[in-house]
Amino acid sequence: MARIIAVANQKGGVGKTTSAVNLAAALAAAEQRTLIVDADPQGNATSGLGVDRSAFSRTTYDALLGLAPTRDAVISGVQFKSLDLMPATADLA
Repeated sequence: MARIIAVANQKGGVGKTTSAVNLAAALAAAEQRTLIVDADPQGNATSGLGVDRSAFSRTTYDALLGLAPTRDAVISGVQFKSLDLMPATADLA
């Protein structure tokens, strides 16, 4: 059964991104299929997973606006075989 875990808080600087990246990495290390969706225009979850901003052409922005299918915006096997990422872009602002 799939589960959705959201990490949210209105205040900045409380560790949302750090918590989300570490939780995703821990789940992936336990061989649980994990998708982290970076919806922050700063893209810190994307860069925190070691993904170069020039390494992808489709992002969360494209998926949200229907400019590309969601599956085209997902980068598979980031750091772990079972960890996927939908990267962010500054266009989300």
